[in-house]
Order: sequence, then C-alpha cells, then structure tokens
Amino acid sequence: MEKIECRIGICDDKQEDIIRIADVLKQSLKKTGQQIHLTCRGFSEGKKLYEASCREMFHLNFLDIEMPGMDGFALAEKLSLEWPQTYLVFVSAHESFVFDAPEYAPLWFVRKSNLEWDMFRAVRKYLQVTASMRVSYRLKEGFGFRELPLKDILYIECSGHSLSIRRTDGSWLKKYGSLKSMEEELEGCHFLRIHKNYLVNQQYIKEVGRREVYLTDQSALEMGRDRRIKVREAMLRYERERYGNQ
Repeated sequence: MEKIECRIGICDDKQEDIIRIADVLKQSLKKTGQQIHLTCRGFSEGKKLYEASCREMFHLNFLDIEMPGMDGFALAEKLSLEWPQTYLVFVSAHESFVFDAPEYAPLWFVRKSNLEWDMFRAVRKYLQVTASMRVSYRLKEGFGFRELPLKDILYIECSGHSLSIRRTDGSWLKKYGSLKSMEEELEGCHFLRIHKNYLVNQQYIKEVGRREVYLTDQSALEMGRDRRIKVREAMLRYERERYGNQ
C-alpha cells in the first residue's frame, strides 16, 4: 500500500486546543487504515501559519475561526488566493459559524464540542477528494518503467511527437507520443486539455484568464481561443467535486 505524505497546519490561539486537535487528527487518520507519513505543525496566530505556508505549503489546514488579529476566515481567504490547491477545515466551539463558512469553500467544518466524530468525517472527506491524485502513471524508461505520482505532474507539453512532463519540483521528463493518447490515459484523473499543446493538472490551476491559464507555480500557459468556455466549465465541475456538499 502506498504511503501518503500529508503536511498539516493547525492554527488556534489556545495551545491546549492545538494539542487536542492534533491528537484527535492522528487517531482519525489511524482509523482510516491508510499508511500516512504525517507532518503536523501548530501555530498560535494566523500570520504565523501564513508565513510558514510561504516556505512550505500544507496539504490540509485546520483553522480556528475565532482568533485575535487575523481570524480563521481572513486567513482562509489569504490561503485560498495564494494556494488554491490547499484544503481548509474550519474548527470552532460555536456551531453558528457553520452558516458563514461556505463562503470560503472549506472542505469541512469541525465542532470542538464534537471533535472526534467531525474530525473523522473531515479526514475521510480529504482522502476521498485526493484519491485520484495519489495514483501513479507508468512512464516507460529505457527497458523498464518508472512510477510517477500524478500529484507530481504540473502539466504536459507537446512538441511534434515529443512530450515534456513538467514536474512540481521544476524538473522535466521526456517521452515520445501524442498528447491525445496521454489525455486518454489520464481520463478521470483531473487533467485538463487547455490548448492543443498543453494538458494541465487541474489541482495546480490557480486562475483561468482570457487567453492564459495561471498555475500555482506562477507560470502562465496559453489557452486555445475555442477552449476558454470549456476550461471554465471544467474547473467549476472540479471545484464542486473537490469540495462537495458540506
């Protein structure tokens, strides 16, 4: 079974709540039966979590809503703008905040009064929506194959009969073939054809402009003129699938 890497940020102005959230989170992940390499970091201020995210993006953030300075909603807005691929879970002692939470498109809402049950549901939801990104692509290399996790692919660029795979670490891999066949192989894995020469991992699309698609690594790729509407519609479907119904 593949071991899942999961970097988690917890932000709460009460240290005892950070510890409790982390403990219950670990218990919930264990109950799923998945092999997970967990890195969990706690922050007492929204500003500190945001600054840490600039150095190391967290896959999943648990944000207390009521905090001095930058509260959970303000922090969620900043994180979503900078790193739309990160997932957010709001945590609060006040259930009434659940009605304001959807504006920030959280993955889930966890009540401190029902932490164990809500946390398990949040963790299960996270594993469900990220399942396709843990699949690997078998890339022929010499006389054998290598496994390339889909989450490591930023986009694929075509030039003639050559394909260049841009990885999230900035490196490139080369292979021969057509972008159409690659698109068919990755069907159902959230890769989107934005141009005759580009197939992009939807997880890393930050914004769809008029003529370009902007990615989370600050790069911009040309978008086909006749594809803009389809790309926007595909991204709306992806966001609905990603966040689901709360």
